[in-house]
Amino acid sequence: MKKYIALIFFFGLVITTSLAQKVEIKATNKALNDILIELRDRYNYQFSYDTDLLASYNVSINKSFSNKESAIIYLLRKFPLNYEISNNVYIIYPEEKIFQYRILGQILDKENLEPLPFSHITINDHPMATDELGNFSFTSTTDSTFRILASHLGYFIHDTIVSYDKAHKFLLTSASTDLEEITVTDKIVQTFIKESNQAGNLKLNHKIAGFLPTNNDNSVFELLRLQPGILAAGEQKDYLIIWGSYEGESQVLFDDITLWGLKNYYEDIGAVNPLVVKNIEVLKGGFDARYGERVGGIVHITGKDGNKVKPSINLALNNITASGSYEQPIGKKSSLLLAFRHTYYPLFKDDQIKYATSNVNTDEIEGTIPEYVDLDVTPNYRFRDANLKFSTKWNNGDQLNISIMAGEDRYSYDISNELLAASRKHNFEGSYQNGGSLKYSKVWKSGNSSSLSVSRSELDRNTTEQTVIERIRFTEMNVRRDDRSYNNICEYSTKFQNRFVLNEDQIIETGLQYTNDAVDLKEDSLGINILHLDSKLDKIGGYFQNILNISNGVTIKAGFQVNYPINLEKLYWEPRISMSFKITDELSFNGAWGLYKQFISKSSVLSKSGKYRYIWVGADEETVPVLESVHNIIGGSYHKNGFTFSVEAYHKRTDGHTRYYRWRNQGNISLGKSKSVGLDFFAKKDFGEHTFWVSYSLSKTTENFDYFREEGEYLRALHDQRHEIKTAGLLALKPFYLSANYIYGSGFPIYSGYNNINSEPDYQRLDAALIYKFSHKKIKSEIGILLHNVMNKENLTYESFERVPLSQINSISVYTESVPSSIRLYFKITI
Repeated sequence: MKKYIALIFFFGLVITTSLAQKVEIKATNKALNDILIELRDRYNYQFSYDTDLLASYNVSINKSFSNKESAIIYLLRKFPLNYEISNNVYIIYPEEKIFQYRILGQILDKENLEPLPFSHITINDHPMATDELGNFSFTSTTDSTFRILASHLGYFIHDTIVSYDKAHKFLLTSASTDLEEITVTDKIVQTFIKESNQAGNLKLNHKIAGFLPTNNDNSVFELLRLQPGILAAGEQKDYLIIWGSYEGESQVLFDDITLWGLKNYYEDIGAVNPLVVKNIEVLKGGFDARYGERVGGIVHITGKDGNKVKPSINLALNNITASGSYEQPIGKKSSLLLAFRHTYYPLFKDDQIKYATSNVNTDEIEGTIPEYVDLDVTPNYRFRDANLKFSTKWNNGDQLNISIMAGEDRYSYDISNELLAASRKHNFEGSYQNGGSLKYSKVWKSGNSSSLSVSRSELDRNTTEQTVIERIRFTEMNVRRDDRSYNNICEYSTKFQNRFVLNEDQIIETGLQYTNDAVDLKEDSLGINILHLDSKLDKIGGYFQNILNISNGVTIKAGFQVNYPINLEKLYWEPRISMSFKITDELSFNGAWGLYKQFISKSSVLSKSGKYRYIWVGADEETVPVLESVHNIIGGSYHKNGFTFSVEAYHKRTDGHTRYYRWRNQGNISLGKSKSVGLDFFAKKDFGEHTFWVSYSLSKTTENFDYFREEGEYLRALHDQRHEIKTAGLLALKPFYLSANYIYGSGFPIYSGYNNINSEPDYQRLDAALIYKFSHKKIKSEIGILLHNVMNKENLTYESFERVPLSQINSISVYTESVPSSIRLYFKITI
């Protein structure tokens, strides 16, 4: 009985105590100090506070609380007040104000006020990078003055000290500008490449390309192919193979415009006019959540805004094309840039190809057969393109860029023979690419930034292949073939991006994107439609990532992309994470892991003759799956006294390749997967104003398709190459500049049958250049002699060959060789 009485007493005490602690507050627009007086009288509170301070805060409330402290917490939550309890006394005091010192800035070219994108900034020993427009912001709670070290590839480092709460413009001097008024040495070649402490990322100084044995038509891609991890052998004309990626799996962006691949049959003309290029950033793999759309690599090219200081003219003429650009300031804040290129005479001459007739089946041919037969080849070629860009900037730092581009590449040839066979062959391929983008960027007063961009890009490709055979020797025949193909891809894209600088150690980046892709493919044979694919893909997506400096030299970047293709009605998540460790000022390491998906891709088409071609298709998860790839990257670099050494290893697995092939007169779609693994080494040394570098890539790419004879069997991919060595050097003997580069590749496999590699010819090419620079008053000029393929190696381009029928059962393969030994002369003038 006593136990029950004690238990009832205990629960009664608990209930009584709980009821005693319950606090009710009712007030309408009453001063906070008056409310606390009522609480003191009703609930036996004890307070210590500044009456005048609390009288300035009014409260409206009708709420009950379970205990005294929760009531105080609720009352103070909206005001800059804090409290602590000492001997049951609530001491209320104002929060200590934390001062934040903020700096805003932009990095610009001193000569023409061009914004310098993705420049490197060190602020009070905190490394960071600017955005596409050279903008940056930084916040500190300890320092009101900031030491700034600003650098950009090809520019002298700017070192200064500035104060807070002010927007600053930092003007960098180009190292490749002739400086007549000061005595600073013109160190053009010291920093032509920057391997940032981010896995798979490097930045290229396009200014250096003008001193290499490239040319003013294709210096962008010639510079890219000299970098480790980007395949040089095979001389791809309209796309890049980066770390084993297949055609269409890497993306080239120019001012946010997707370049689908303006195929240039004359491989010395690139799809981007070098006269309008300002910055090149290469993401070989493992890139962060801001980038999507591809499972391979990304090349981000930023175009010039145009000179805002004075009108500028660039004219270049060589024995292939005429090109030029004009930059016109509009007021003090705007500029207009125009540029063009055009082939001014037929590049290819009529020629003959000698073919050994011993390779032809002659059982049905009577009479004496000559040892060789001449095929008369008549080619016709034209290339032209144009760029237009308008840029303007407001006093508050907002900027608007409008960029438009268009290009055309038309190539055709006729092959005929009257000796062994009365046959004619006509081939035509025309590529037409156009696009435009509008981008508005804003820097907020808080130092955060936002941008809105809208872009459109389109590629039309038409091909015609006609063959007529009237007789073979004395046998009358009537064989006719007329195949035509039309492939169009068009993309509309809208991106809204934000960058929030929370503090000196944390940055948040977010974005939303809408993409519409449409693919149209038509194929006719003798006027009969044999294939028509029409697919559309609407996709809504976004990204989020957190950049965190957890200690000096250690940075973690973690985030994800999420995409929702409307036709697939499914969410696709792509997590990414990367880390960088700066051990010392000279030594650093990095690593990255990421999942990547691609919703439009290029499918390979294998014809009965064994010829490969590629068509754009959209994923439907039925016949064409979504491409998916996992990237694993680790690397490190060392820099000291003009010497740079880096090593990077990667492993990639990609699922969802598609290949169309014919089997027993039926079309089939095969699904495949691939594995790529490799190791890149790079070393560069500067000797005063001279520089030399070498890179070596060890790689392996294998593939498995479900039509392979053995399940799970992996064969070498068509672009698999085990070894590639690239070396280059530049001597600055002003006003003369001597340069050379040499590339060796161990070669691609050439299959003569299933899993039967017939040959693997290696690739070798040596180029050299001699450039003379001179100036008169404000006119700068240069004359160059470019020696291409000095050793005249007969290299085969990747997958470029034609099969020319001599009868219904006989055909020959005409391989397209790379650039033969040739001399390119050019003259360039800048006013």
